[in-house]
Amino acid sequence: MLTYTPQAEVLSPKTHERPWALFLLCLIWLLPGVIGHAPWKPDEPHTIGIIHAMQQGHWLIPQLAGQQTWLDGPLYFQLTAVLAGWLGGWLALHDVARALSAVFVALVLTFCGGIGRELIGRRFGRVVVILMIGCLGLIVLGHTAISSTATMAGYAAAFYGMSLFKRRWIGAALALGLGAALAANTGSLHDAVVIWVIAGLLPVCFGHWRDRAYARVLIWAVVLAAPAMLIWPMMLYQHSPALLGAWWKGSVLGRLYGNGAALHWGELDFYLRTLPWFSWPALPIAAWALWDGRLTGYDRPVLQFSVLALLVIALGLVLSPIAQDDYLLPLLIPICVLAASVVDRLKRGAAAALNWFGVMTFGMLGLYIWLGWTAYMTGIPPQLARRADKVIPGFIHAFSIWDLLIGLALTATWIWAVSRRRQMGRQALSSWASGVALCWSLLMLLWLPGIDWVKGYQQTVASMKQSLPAQYQCISTDRMSADMAALFNYHGGLAVRWGANESCDLMLVMGTRDEVPPKGHWRKLWEGARPGDGRERLRLYQQFEPASIRL
Repeated sequence: MLTYTPQAEVLSPKTHERPWALFLLCLIWLLPGVIGHAPWKPDEPHTIGIIHAMQQGHWLIPQLAGQQTWLDGPLYFQLTAVLAGWLGGWLALHDVARALSAVFVALVLTFCGGIGRELIGRRFGRVVVILMIGCLGLIVLGHTAISSTATMAGYAAAFYGMSLFKRRWIGAALALGLGAALAANTGSLHDAVVIWVIAGLLPVCFGHWRDRAYARVLIWAVVLAAPAMLIWPMMLYQHSPALLGAWWKGSVLGRLYGNGAALHWGELDFYLRTLPWFSWPALPIAAWALWDGRLTGYDRPVLQFSVLALLVIALGLVLSPIAQDDYLLPLLIPICVLAASVVDRLKRGAAAALNWFGVMTFGMLGLYIWLGWTAYMTGIPPQLARRADKVIPGFIHAFSIWDLLIGLALTATWIWAVSRRRQMGRQALSSWASGVALCWSLLMLLWLPGIDWVKGYQQTVASMKQSLPAQYQCISTDRMSADMAALFNYHGGLAVRWGANESCDLMLVMGTRDEVPPKGHWRKLWEGARPGDGRERLRLYQQFEPASIRL
């Protein structure tokens, strides 16, 4: 045969899916929560701090509260800073960053759909997209201003290139090369190495990729990626050879060695605890695909690619002493692709159980979101209203008829989606993904201002600024991360320097209710916390000379 037709395309059953329904589902899931709130811990202060420093002139080296940080490439931060400048203040910097993350997540979904189409067959790309939307780990991280969304898009583009080569080798080379370059310049060289190892092992291990077209793809992809991957290191070297050494130690070796000197198995326990819920419900279905391979054979390209990608990415994670949940994002791609390959072969009982569990879980959660909002607005029932006041103390949110109408429309859309009759496996996944989209969109529509009231630091920074002396040198920090120090600079335009600094006459201390004053001669000027936060307390101290105190 002169043309390649995936086996699954011949065997895939005819479905009655509507492309516009999938597009609507993606919009309902992706858009809420992108704009309209301040940076939230734990991830966004890091991102916003770096971008804010770039706007102040530190374009070449990502900096956080005056300290160089090398674990993330600069491209995502640079793009956000440029876009924020172009928009001219129409959107806040943190909103621009989150909008850019949403664009990269949309690219992830698009490429993942293409991977499913190429490796499994027609009408299976949408299954991969639905599985991605349903993964619990992508709900929050997919709506967060982090560079890992861009890195994940690089992985997805590269994987799409590895699957497209038999039909369009030029497009495959572009996707693989640019995807690897994007991962390197938004993540680290570690991510690019993982991509190239997977791309190189495919023809070594499996005959499907042992093809002249794939060889051309590899060659041209390297030619395209090499200049883009070398731009930043070359600019660092031109600025200072010492910076290139710092980049090599922090960006390249940082993911392997961390702060230690020996290679070890890192935070394996963290990933074993996190991955099951992070990739739910795709992971158990992917495990079933491996078991089902006894009957369908293990020589299928989708299974070979997914297993190899899973093993290489997982090996890169467990060999790193730096454990973060956003490092699991690329792992979702092969898990969802593998799970999509057996969605139509799921046991009827298992599919029915997942469908029932999804409808009941998200139906009850959506009802609770509605009841809480109604109680907050009307005071009925009073027990739930008091609970809302306790969670968001001091917050006043006016009633909006548009919030009510849009929320009702979203709920009606979910009821329509879960009541449609489809193949049981696809219906179960659609019900789960629709429930995720409903609850997330309702939460962001009805409760976003209240959540921002308790999670944001803008009120706390404004309160602290009122207690600042008329003149001071700078503000040092104690028991506070560089991310938080950068966030205070961003919200208040303050001269907060991370860590101890003898030249600073003010000190910002993060602690608990039990006050532990800094050692030396300091007097407290201010104390505060976020609304409703009973654990974290912030205190501002000013240095004084003991001789100046009159008894």
